[in-house]
Amino acid sequence: MAKRTTEPPSETRSIVRRLFDSDWFRFLQIAPAVLWIGMFLVLPFVIIISYSFFESAPLIDGVVGVELTLSNYVEFFTRSVYLSILWDSFVIAVATTVITLVLVYPAAYYLAFSDIKYKNLFLLLFILPFWMNIVIRTYAWRQVFGDGGLVNYLLSFVGAGPVEVMFTKPAVVIGLVHVFLPFMLLPVYSSLSNIDRSQIESAKNLGANRLEAFIEITLPQSAPGVGAGVMLVFVLSFGAFVVPELLGGAQNSMIANLIGSMFLELQSWEVGSAVAVIFTVLVLALVYVFNRVIGLEGMYGGDNA
Repeated sequence: MAKRTTEPPSETRSIVRRLFDSDWFRFLQIAPAVLWIGMFLVLPFVIIISYSFFESAPLIDGVVGVELTLSNYVEFFTRSVYLSILWDSFVIAVATTVITLVLVYPAAYYLAFSDIKYKNLFLLLFILPFWMNIVIRTYAWRQVFGDGGLVNYLLSFVGAGPVEVMFTKPAVVIGLVHVFLPFMLLPVYSSLSNIDRSQIESAKNLGANRLEAFIEITLPQSAPGVGAGVMLVFVLSFGAFVVPELLGGAQNSMIANLIGSMFLELQSWEVGSAVAVIFTVLVLALVYVFNRVIGLEGMYGGDNA
């Protein structure tokens, strides 16, 4: 006896297809994400922007400042300590990005083009820091850089004497490189892995040596991954909070630490909001310039701006 099929009628299938292809159904698909971003990103930032124009930010001792002013922004640009912290943050972010790229690119190149048996294991070791809390990793560096830490312990054997490593900018940079290294490795490795090796072999067959083949073939095709990694590491390093707080101390604070102290210690919400807005605008401007020079769209298969 033949089985009876229970397929829906063609009219029902047509109605369901039109339902799934409708604009309002597409909106329902993205509505939860839009609502989440609006509530926890856009709305808080709108509040921060409004606070930056108040003489006295709300919720402080029950005082509601209603008079608008630009004095908070003027204070930031007229106090050299704020500008110095912003500049130091930029320099540390650039140094972290450059060092991370220099460390990652050869390792990613080796992993992408080698046929070693334990390639996946080595890749796993690189991204292993992702699995550990950033506070724990940073406190581990305190044990290395401290007065009785590993660095000074090893120096004592050669009679070099103790050196001050903790609460210095190099300590902050080393900690940031350790934390953000996987953010550079993954896009660079992915970009290198997608390069067609036959193109490199063709270049060598046409007379190019290994260096020329790398410059003409490998380097340009790995640029999207390098660009993505550079942007990720730079932006994250520029706004880092935990690592400079634990390894840099008060004398090596970065812009995020300044904003945090404005809100949590000094209770100067209006100035802290102004600093946060200035920092956000600066980051967006740097990303825009990077997009104009490098072309972020090219990283994702689009046309360059």
